[in-house]
Amino acid sequence: MAVRHPEFVLAAAVAVSLPMAPGLLNGQISGMTAIERFLIALIVCWILGSILGWVLTTYGEQARRAQVIRMIEESQRMDNDVRNESDS
Repeated sequence: MAVRHPEFVLAAAVAVSLPMAPGLLNGQISGMTAIERFLIALIVCWILGSILGWVLTTYGEQARRAQVIRMIEESQRMDNDVRNESDS
C-alpha cells in the first residue's frame, strides 16, 4: 500500500500517541509498551492514509475524465456549428 505523503502519516501517528507521553514520563507506561502503541498507531494511520489516498485518486480521475468528455463534446458542438454555418 502506497502513501503519497508518509510525513503526514508519521505526524498523525505521533499526534495519536501524544496523549501517552505523560504516562511514559511518569513511569506509568513502560518504554516497550509505548513503542508497541506507537507502532500500532503508525500501522493504523498508514492504512487510513492509503485508503484516503486511493479515494482521492479515484475521485480525481473521475473528475478529470468527466472534464475531458465535456471538452470533447463542446469541441464537437463547435465543429458542427462551424460546418453548419459554412454549408449555409
